[in-house]
Amino acid sequence: MMTLRRWRTTTRDYDKGEGTKMTITRRKFLTNGMAGVGTVGLASWSLPAFAQGEIMPKSGPRVVVIGGGWGGATAAKYIRLQDPSIEVVMIEREPVFRSCPISNWVIGGLKEMGDITVSYSALKTKHGIKVVHDTVTGIDPGRQMVRVADGMISYDRLIVSPGITLLNDEIDGLDAVGRAVFPAAWSAGAETQQLREELAAMPAGGTVVLSVPFGPYRCPPGPYERTSLIADYLKKNKPGSKLIVLDSNEKIISKGKLFKAAWDAYYEGIIDYRTDNAVIKVDASTRTISTDFDDIRADVGNIIPNQRASDTVDLAHLRPDGRRWCPVNPWTYQSTIHPEIHVVGDATDATTVGKVPKSGFIANSMAKVCAAATVALINGEEPARPSMANTCYSLVSGTEGISVTAVYDWDDASGKMAAIKGAKGLSPGRFEIVAANADDWARAIWSDMLG
Repeated sequence: MMTLRRWRTTTRDYDKGEGTKMTITRRKFLTNGMAGVGTVGLASWSLPAFAQGEIMPKSGPRVVVIGGGWGGATAAKYIRLQDPSIEVVMIEREPVFRSCPISNWVIGGLKEMGDITVSYSALKTKHGIKVVHDTVTGIDPGRQMVRVADGMISYDRLIVSPGITLLNDEIDGLDAVGRAVFPAAWSAGAETQQLREELAAMPAGGTVVLSVPFGPYRCPPGPYERTSLIADYLKKNKPGSKLIVLDSNEKIISKGKLFKAAWDAYYEGIIDYRTDNAVIKVDASTRTISTDFDDIRADVGNIIPNQRASDTVDLAHLRPDGRRWCPVNPWTYQSTIHPEIHVVGDATDATTVGKVPKSGFIANSMAKVCAAATVALINGEEPARPSMANTCYSLVSGTEGISVTAVYDWDDASGKMAAIKGAKGLSPGRFEIVAANADDWARAIWSDMLG
């Protein structure tokens, strides 16, 4: 049997994102976009900070989108689909899209990086989106401009979908050297490939250590799917090896019974799952990972720190002091701090949106609501009632998967999105067809975003 150890709870103070409770009607949301929690003053910009001059002068309505991931690419495409007269400029640092969902399959040896990589070419050629591969270094909400290396880009509305920032500083020793030895691989890319190669190079009988951060974080079932696929790889390729999972939380926080049943069935003697075990320190020189209870030497270490909204949101003070996430109006995804700016995806605060996970599908759903609302607002129309959906697939072995689904509608009583009763649930077990559906889903939603 897998080892399940119950430790004393480590008490630490983390912002849970709780905000002032809002009882706001649909009409109030539409007439008072600034209502909400934790509002702060406008950013103060000195003239030299924005003295490079404007590039890409606009001749009509323009939306600038920061981020070309699940939320940003979807929003950019769907604005153009609904109103081709609106110019869309999407700013994204990476030259191609690499999918975080399905990246665990690369780590587990089931796919290659090329299988989860998609070009932005269709957004440019089919939809007329101007894609700028650069980093945003400033946002001026007052002048409605963003700054990149070449100068300023003006906007009528700004959509920010920048993802997350890893709180590496909360773990002693997780500096640049520590991260090189203990990669998070929590954004698909070089670290994903690194973790795969380290597993392949590890001798049989080795020890892998994987950490799970405190929630909320990007992709709640992600660390547990990764646990399953690493264990599957070790079982097939590295006899005698073990995987120690250090979970900061009190239990598996997503699809718990399904994951545990799979681990009991397939990975006895391989997975050592430990709850209430937050990583507090790493030592890259000795490859040691420490909690309040143990010092563990890892042949391969995968440390996933706690998270908050990306640093990009702080360029416009979209994240109030002391908060990890950005409060928004979930009817339109306007920031409650700057109503001309919308925030979608992982960076949003669930206490203002509703009880929705930070998943790729949710980012895609949010972006479609935001795109429709943005088009309506630019054209002086009333945004439509929002609805969203989520489906999340997780592999528990190389051939079987589990899933969870939900549909969300606007709830007048809470002023948030709420799951519709009878329209949510878990798969009844683990099945090969669910794994096949996961692969089909990924291809379909990448096409929806980027095709």
